[in-house]
Amino acid sequence: MAAPMSSPSAAPVPPPLPTLSFGGYAVQPGVLEGVPFWPRVGARLIDLIVHYVANFGAQFTFGVILGIVAAISHVPVQPLLVKLQGMLALRFAAALLGQVAYHTVCEGLHGSTMGKLALGMVVAQEDGSPCRVGPALIRSLAYQVDAIAFGIVAYLAMQRSPQHQRYGDQWAHTVVVRRAQIPPERLRSGGRFVAALLLAMMADAAISITSYTISVLL
Repeated sequence: MAAPMSSPSAAPVPPPLPTLSFGGYAVQPGVLEGVPFWPRVGARLIDLIVHYVANFGAQFTFGVILGIVAAISHVPVQPLLVKLQGMLALRFAAALLGQVAYHTVCEGLHGSTMGKLALGMVVAQEDGSPCRVGPALIRSLAYQVDAIAFGIVAYLAMQRSPQHQRYGDQWAHTVVVRRAQIPPERLRSGGRFVAALLLAMMADAAISITSYTISVLL
């Protein structure tokens, strides 16, 4: 009687190969693939233009208010304008704080600033959920560290991160990704973006107006 044939052992299934990101780093399947450095520089430049637009609106509004107050109080405008030219440190601090407010509001309420939305990016938590206000504030404040030496600090940090996270992203547990990576149900609406953008620009402008007011009063 012939002995029963033993079934051949199943060949081991090799683990799935990692995919490669744009920057050449291996990204495991199911892990969000971060956007590399240079596209994010482009988004930042667009946001810088939005910041200047908000500040131009703030300067115009403050100039009108200052003219009205000077006319009512019968105070010459010229000395007030001279005082406005000073306090450079205060205005510089206000500009930084205004940018922090702009990015925090846009990213915390929608996930994208104007620059990120224009270039198809969104800030998400590391688990793919929408970015929250707290993490948005952390990454926006930390940008002042990442921007040292014209962004070299951020560039080096992102080169060492498979998900291209700068220090602000690592501390806030966020990733800047392409919007196509996020399921549609996790993306916030366009109407919410418009509301967040308007609120962010108003916050940026309000900080500038406050700094102008302090400069004149002091």
